[in-house]
Amino acid sequence: MSIRFYLSLLIGKSIHLFLKFSGRGATAAPGLYALKINGNLVRNLIEKNNIKSVVISGTNGKTTTARIISHLLSEKYKIIHNRQGSNLIRGIASTLIEKSTLSGKINEELAIWESDEAVVSELVRIIKPQVLVLLNLFRDQLDRYGEIETIREKWRKAINNLPKGSTIIANGDDPSITSLLNDIRQKVIYFGIGDPAVALPPISNISDVKLCPICTSRLAYKTQFTAHLGDYTCQKCGFQRPELTGYARKINFNNDFSSDFELKSKKINISATIKLPGLFSIYNFLASSLVASELGIPSKFIKNQILTFPGVFGRFQKVLVRGREIIIFLIKNPTGANEIIRTISKIKNKKILAILNDKIADGKDVSWIWDTSWEALNDAGCSFAASGFRAWDLALRFKYAGISLNNDDIQESIYYSIRHNLNTMDKNFTLYILPTYTAMLETQKVLSKMGAVSKKWHKD
Repeated sequence: MSIRFYLSLLIGKSIHLFLKFSGRGATAAPGLYALKINGNLVRNLIEKNNIKSVVISGTNGKTTTARIISHLLSEKYKIIHNRQGSNLIRGIASTLIEKSTLSGKINEELAIWESDEAVVSELVRIIKPQVLVLLNLFRDQLDRYGEIETIREKWRKAINNLPKGSTIIANGDDPSITSLLNDIRQKVIYFGIGDPAVALPPISNISDVKLCPICTSRLAYKTQFTAHLGDYTCQKCGFQRPELTGYARKINFNNDFSSDFELKSKKINISATIKLPGLFSIYNFLASSLVASELGIPSKFIKNQILTFPGVFGRFQKVLVRGREIIIFLIKNPTGANEIIRTISKIKNKKILAILNDKIADGKDVSWIWDTSWEALNDAGCSFAASGFRAWDLALRFKYAGISLNNDDIQESIYYSIRHNLNTMDKNFTLYILPTYTAMLETQKVLSKMGAVSKKWHKD
């Protein structure tokens, strides 16, 4: 290895130690500055230590899926994982620097990399993963990503950069993904939903893929699960959902926000209960289980590990504050928000506190709130409040949904809004907080100061 390699490691590790001792996060800066010295550092460390890699990308669910995969594989493999969610190249470099010695030695043998949708093609080119997981593709942060077609072209490059012997585990229900996988040399494993009973009438007409990605004719759906995910066919060119390698059936969403389902594939045949709600959770566990199976984990062990998965910080969380129950769901784009709305729409006695920020990590463009079906929550058993930097934008959207708010219900201060709603809402109500990413982090700090206690998950 060159002098640049060792110098970049030294600089990166020094920055990491400084930030840790000063009480700040070291998830991006060490890699950022180390890469300025040696742009090939990530490739150098991967190749030097012969680390196999699994890369996960998608608009929704990549953090949760990466955590599940790590959980399923942790007994068999020594794993390195960008667990804090810093999913750009500099974040991956920072993770490698933290685990490396000054000589470049890393003890872990398998890497689980969550990758931002926009950089997955670059990451694949650099590390040549053994497995690439493609979860879904929806509009998200239009100011940063542009329309969905922009990301599709980046993913096409990622697939072209894969080594011949690698495996792609892809969402077969998403036509924007499957249309990229015709006539490729890699092994493809498709996952999806095999239970028409959960194809509820859509709560909105939001769909990012209405036309066939091959010939641009209108797609026909035999079953539509959420947004453009479903069992689709193009009646003009014959493009259709591929045969699913692994699928979920007999799905049941329980009142305590757990979910039951059966998972079927050539290697897996299990019934499982997971501690997470909603259809996207089923998709995440499907993809993760197929990755684990592909890497040699037996079906019985997968089932046992699924039962013990604790969930991911802030994505879905139950807490108690002063004896009052609060349930937090992260929202960040219309498809994910609509699925959460569908999950909680039938729950009675609820107060909805939506919190909208527009920092860089949230996306500066908040127009997605107009594509979110808040109308589905507007019933007699629900009241609303809006908070965050863009609270008044939410209030305007609520007005058009027929939802009335008074001035006390609209507060930019997250601390004041949470406190006010806990103090004034009906004692029989549960407070549902729906924050964007940076709002979720601030919500956690506020609840911690208020003495929040995590509520243990249980199944009746």
